[in-house]
Amino acid sequence: MDEATNSIAGYRLNPEYLEKISYEGKVWLARAIVNILIADKQLVTEEKRFFKDAIMMIEKDEIRDELIESIKKRESVELGALTTDREYAGQFFFLLGMVVAADGKVKNSEVNMLTSIGGNGGKLGFPAETTKQVLHWVTEMIRLNNDRNQIIELLKDIKPVFVLK
Repeated sequence: MDEATNSIAGYRLNPEYLEKISYEGKVWLARAIVNILIADKQLVTEEKRFFKDAIMMIEKDEIRDELIESIKKRESVELGALTTDREYAGQFFFLLGMVVAADGKVKNSEVNMLTSIGGNGGKLGFPAETTKQVLHWVTEMIRLNNDRNQIIELLKDIKPVFVLK
């Protein structure tokens, strides 16, 4: 895994934050994460952290098994509208954007899945413009991360300059 995608994939769910979400909200979020992960019909190394996070949120074996089977078969899981934990809906949407960005690329299939989940009558019920805003943030984050990594690479070759006082 190269450093550019590694630092993007490094974002994780905050355990203290998860304690505030209802179990129904966690199940919804885990299913949404899995649907984003399989949108491009592959699960790359950088995305596996998000899959582990999704599985760890779930207490019931039958739902965990459903998510694992979905990944194995590369088939979406049923995802209804988010009716609980509405106060976290925006945070969920940006987290799903992070899942899209995990491998440092934004694919059409991921954009389509994110749109069906978030905006334009999607499961989160946000206006269509919201998906565009999240995708803009995701692409800017990828660009900034790439810039940061290029600067870090350049800084490796600079000899230190120490100023004596």
